[in-house]
Amino acid sequence: MDPESLNLLLRKQRLQLRIEQQRAECLAVLQEVEGVMSTAQHLQGLGRGIAALLREHAALGAGLAGLLLLWRPRGAWRWLRRGWLLWLGWRGSGSRLRGWARVLARLAGV
Repeated sequence: MDPESLNLLLRKQRLQLRIEQQRAECLAVLQEVEGVMSTAQHLQGLGRGIAALLREHAALGAGLAGLLLLWRPRGAWRWLRRGWLLWLGWRGSGSRLRGWARVLARLAGV
């Protein structure tokens, strides 16, 4: 075997090893992202459950909101503002997050 072919074969082998290492690193990152996404989905499910409960029992929701406003008005407004900004951010980034989730799933081979 001539030296040029041998060098090409060795280079190919090194590249394949590096590709395997990079693939393992990418899969590790994807597993972390999946953990975060599952936590986010779990919290979203909890939020939907609470929202459904409050919609079903409107008096309970209104009573809790009134009690919170009477007890700590500044804190209630602060949390209301945070919730509003969070909701706006979630609406704006929801489609982007779903797009990234699809891209990551394709990379993982799911």
